[in-house]
Amino acid sequence: MKNGILPVLVAGTMLLGGCAAGVGGSPLGGIFGSVLGGNVRNDNDRFERAAADACGREAARYGRVAISDVRQTSRDIVRVDGRVLTRDRYERRFSCIFRSDGRIVDFRVD
Repeated sequence: MKNGILPVLVAGTMLLGGCAAGVGGSPLGGIFGSVLGGNVRNDNDRFERAAADACGREAARYGRVAISDVRQTSRDIVRVDGRVLTRDRYERRFSCIFRSDGRIVDFRVD
């Protein structure tokens, strides 16, 4: 009786593993995607996140930051727009241009 339960457990585990991959998905796709560099959209997300972080840090010099838009305008440029609540309670808008080499090339507070 104990020998009959092992194949059932193995089969159930394999079936549940297929559910984790999703319908039509490869169970190894996520592993290989992360090891081999992922996809283009994931790289764009990282680029936009790096831009938001860098521009947010720069804007934080003026007060509390709220980022409203992060948009990749070209292959090497991301524009970040938002608001800063200054220490004297005025709300000001900012725009920031972030380049793919990790530099902020334009920062303006209106």
